[in-house]
Amino acid sequence: MGHPPAAVWSYTPRQIAGFLHFAAVRMKREQAIDLATGFNAARGKPQDVSKRIRELQKE
Repeated sequence: MGHPPAAVWSYTPRQIAGFLHFAAVRMKREQAIDLATGFNAARGKPQDVSKRIRELQKE
């Protein structure tokens, strides 16, 4: 989840639980964005899809 394995061994159980919680929240948010993007791409106009791709490339 973005932490080097060597560093994780020094974390307390509470720190590990916190990092895992925030990672799960982040993954759910990313999955929701991916789902919404796919849904819009499937039913959207090609111009709208191209516009969204350009917006994402800027970030």
